[in-house]
Formats: sequence, structure tokens, C-alpha cells
Amino acid sequence: MNRRHFLASVSATAILPMPTFAAEDTLRLKAEAVTQQILPDGNGVTSMLGFNGSMPGPELRVRRGERVNIDVENDLEEGTAVHWHGIRLENQMDGVPILTQELIEPSDTKTYSFIPPDEGTYWYHSHYISHEQVARGMMGPLIVEDETPPDIDHDITVLMADWQMQEDGSLSDEFTDMHSVAHGGYMGNFARAFLSQDQVKTGDRVRFRLINAATNRVFPVAISGVSGSVVALDGMALSEPRPMAELTLAPAQRADLIVDITGPVGFDMLTRQGPYRLADLAVSGTNTDRVVGQIMALSPPNLPTPANPTQHLTLTMMGGAMGGRHDGDNIWAFNNVSDLQGDPFGSFQNGETVRITFVNDTSFPHGIHLHGHHFYEVDENGTLGDLRDTTLVNAGESRDVICVFDNPGRWLLHCHMLSHAVGGMRTWVNVA
Repeated sequence: MNRRHFLASVSATAILPMPTFAAEDTLRLKAEAVTQQILPDGNGVTSMLGFNGSMPGPELRVRRGERVNIDVENDLEEGTAVHWHGIRLENQMDGVPILTQELIEPSDTKTYSFIPPDEGTYWYHSHYISHEQVARGMMGPLIVEDETPPDIDHDITVLMADWQMQEDGSLSDEFTDMHSVAHGGYMGNFARAFLSQDQVKTGDRVRFRLINAATNRVFPVAISGVSGSVVALDGMALSEPRPMAELTLAPAQRADLIVDITGPVGFDMLTRQGPYRLADLAVSGTNTDRVVGQIMALSPPNLPTPANPTQHLTLTMMGGAMGGRHDGDNIWAFNNVSDLQGDPFGSFQNGETVRITFVNDTSFPHGIHLHGHHFYEVDENGTLGDLRDTTLVNAGESRDVICVFDNPGRWLLHCHMLSHAVGGMRTWVNVA
């Protein structure tokens, strides 16, 4: 990515809408056309899609173990559906047309009702023609609050994305340009992050919740003006905090950090041409009450312990530009087949432990997302590594994961580079 191709760099902090907290009443999201200031102030505004009059949509904050009801009203001129990314919910609430629900047609409303079982950082987004509806802005943060919050002064969400824009602020509508789909996907020429707060103090201890909401772009992220640790990935707490070096987020991945503020804070995307500023967080004043102490691990997730795998499956990514031939009828394929088929990639009994090898036999990275579950990435030495719901597999590489399939239903398994998904990288598994 050439920095000169970007229309501008960030000049002011973009703020997320005020959060909406779950209570006894039903939460409401209206999918609708919106106008948003994406480019820096003084430049043109952008006609987009969003929720509740804004892009991104409001941050939803819910409680672990308590049922949440969310009415999604469709005020668009086309159908839609909403996926609650990373939440291990009931299958019929997963928001995937064909597999789990009918479309929410224009002027209709659907109530999603589920009990989030895990604390952490998640997000919601369209799952119908998502390569276009998400690119137009249909996404927002979803936070499952901690029962025992960490000792921090601020909890700040940082949602990152990019857009392909004209100089007047209008979006390019080449969402299914075949050249882009066959390569890295529909990439933006402008990127920025939206923060839920615009100011902190020196000495504050802050939790940053980073979300990559881009349709296709991998974000290598560097944060200046802080000292701290990564404490969670894809919503799941790490057993021990780890250094922030080499923080890379594929589309849909998340990372939680706990940091101490040491100066003005900058969020940068690292590129071959140098850092590209995504957002600034102003620092004013000093926190004289904070006593600097060790950063502690968050509460551990409550997931089943894997047994010895009863199946070992291989999912090979095929196709694309500079890739090998395959027998699928689209640009990309899994195991020589494109798009959803009548038979699942795998069939599992409830509670079955399965090992899957993801083989990337293409010239591009792919972020593979499994709905309804988290899985363990297997380390090079064969031990269980991080818990993720989306794993990044670089070109020409492979990765093993181990998953306890304990959530009954038909679950989508796809590349979360959404251009690759519409280009054929979609399959599904069945859990009896």
C-alpha cells in the first residue's frame, strides 16, 4: 500500500456513538442509510449504511449469562441480517441467511435473543452481501462486560476500518471488482479508527479494545504513548499478559490491551512506507492518584477442555490470482469446491473434539472464521495456544487448530476477507 494513494491522514479523533446498555427492555438497531464524516473535517461527507443514524453503529454493552433481546429493524431498500461475531450463541440467532434464518426484508423487524456465555470484546455486522454492506458501514462494537472488572481508569473501544473513497468523500462502489476479489480483496485508500473516548490523563491505566472491522485489510498496529500488555484475543483472556510487540489483526480479529498512558497516544497502521496514523487520543493533565502496579490477567474463559481428537480434517484454500487451478465454479475454493454445498465440510457429535489443518495453497493471506465456537491454535511445539474465533493463515503456510464442537447447529466456516468469501471461500459444519 502506497501512502501517497491515501486521500488524507487523520487530523482529529473520530468518536463512536454513545454506548447502549442492555437492561430489561429490548435493545433496538435500525439498519438505514446514513451520512458520515469519514474523511478529516473540512473534506466531503460520505453516504453510507449504518445503524441508528450512525456509522459505526452504537456500542452495545451486555452482561455475561443474561439474556439480551435486540430488535433489528430494516429500513434499507434491500434485505439484511446481523451476525454477532464471536458470541457462542444459539444457532438460530447467528444471523446467517440460508443456514440459520430468512432475510430481514425491507420494513421488517427481527428479534435476536441470546445469552452471551463469555466476557470480552466482540462486534456485530451485516451477514448478507456482507462484502458490500459491511464495506458501506454496517458494523458496531459488542462488549460483554466483566463480572469482575480489571483495575483501570478508562475502558476505550478502538474500531478500525478502511474505505475506498473519492476525493469528494463518496464511496467507490466496485465492491465485486473481479481483480480485487481475486487478489487481496476490496481495499480502502483511506483508513481510520473510531474511539469511544477522546481524552485521557498521563498516568491513567486504560483498557483498549481493538477491533478490526475492515472487509479485507490486515492491520499491523503500533500504539505510541503507552506502556502495557495484551490481555485478551478475540474476546478470550490470555492466561498471562504478553508484550504488545508485533500486534497484527486480521479482519474480524480483536485484541484487548491494558496500558499505562505515558504521553500523547497515537494508533498507527504499519506499512512499507512507514506508519499511517489511524487515530489520536489526546492527553490532558496527570493522574496523581494512580499507583502503578503489575498488569494482571483477566478472568479465565470457561470453555470445555479438549479431549483427544476423534477426527483430523484438512481444509485447503485454493484459487485466486497466481494460485493453482481447482474444480470449483468461483474464483476461490475450499478443498476444490466453491461456495456453500448441500453437504457440510464436517459433521460432529455434540462435545466432539476435532483437529483441523488449515492449508493456505494460495498467494494471499486468509483469516478463517468459525461461527458459534472458539478454537485453540496449535503452537509449533504441538501444545494448545491462543483461543480464537478467527485465525490468520499467511500465504503458503498452514495452521492446525483444535476445537470442541459443543454448540449444536449448522455453522458457517469462511474466510473473513469478505471479498474472498463472496469469491467462493465458504463452507459449513454440522454439530448434532
